[in-house]
Amino acid sequence: MIIKSFEVEKIKSTKNNLVLLYGSNQGHKNQVIKELFEELFDGEILRLEESEILNNYEEFVSSLLNKSLFEDSKLIVISRASEKITKLVNEILDRNIENIKIIINSHNLDKKSKLRNIFEKEKKLTCVPFYEDNEKSLSIIAQNFFRNKSIKISQEIINLIIGRARGDRGNLMNELNKLENLTITKKHINIDDVFKLTNLSENYSVFELTENYLAKNKK
Repeated sequence: MIIKSFEVEKIKSTKNNLVLLYGSNQGHKNQVIKELFEELFDGEILRLEESEILNNYEEFVSSLLNKSLFEDSKLIVISRASEKITKLVNEILDRNIENIKIIINSHNLDKKSKLRNIFEKEKKLTCVPFYEDNEKSLSIIAQNFFRNKSIKISQEIINLIIGRARGDRGNLMNELNKLENLTITKKHINIDDVFKLTNLSENYSVFELTENYLAKNKK
């Protein structure tokens, strides 16, 4: 079953335990994983790379069977997935494993992809393609962010931030969070602030900035 990225909220209404998120927009995928799965899940969350599973395949499948029989629900997020994970998907379907929700995060998959085809055709599975954001979609995200935070900002500054995000939603959110932290000690943000703070050579993290702002280290 296919769900478009702009209607991704529909995932909440599905009962499918296997979800494939694929495409180049890693920032958007990370946002969906966090907001629609991890933050809404009460059980244990396990984050694994595909290689970790494939290197211990039989043991991993055995653990899925045991958990589905004896333990509470689990959420497993598999990163850097490729066509190789198709074997696991087929095995989960064949064994009808329940009480375990698995999110598969994969790169771009073309139309001939076996992994993609299984998720598109099988009603018990859900897949969502994530394509690159354009300037318009990034602008809307930035405008909504500042509006929700009650931060007054010019369109010129928003355009500069979008340019520095290089089409990646993850980069954009990182820069927006930096500017939000700046407002802790500065009420009005100008264009010079953005030039100094966003996408700079020192590449300060959000956490470093927060610590310094709270310590009133304006420099």
